[in-house]
Amino acid sequence: MAAQPKGIVVGFDGTEGALRALEAAAELMGYGSTLTVVTVALEGDSGGRDVLAQAREFLLRRLVTASYVHRIGDPAEELVAAAGELQADLVVVGRRGGRDAAHPEPGSVSADVVRRAPCDVLVVG
Repeated sequence: MAAQPKGIVVGFDGTEGALRALEAAAELMGYGSTLTVVTVALEGDSGGRDVLAQAREFLLRRLVTASYVHRIGDPAEELVAAAGELQADLVVVGRRGGRDAAHPEPGSVSADVVRRAPCDVLVVG
């Protein structure tokens, strides 16, 4: 991972793990860095805009600026595609299940992103 990532993409779906990922991404922001929040909905799901509003509110309280992207499709596939299109240095995703020590493995979306992303990936537990 670059010492100070310039382009950060964070996957956000409104879950507790996604909130931790959003917080970690905000903390990694430095001078000249850009943050893009990506939410992915399945075909026919209209809740993505509400989820992005939640992320925007969270970041505004921390005085962090970001771009917001709503995509339709497979979450891992769309996050990887967004990272490539934006030439991101880092993708930040939350881990399903929170901080449960009995289940430390990443969820299927975060595991797929780790395997396929064109850049470094931070999985936040």
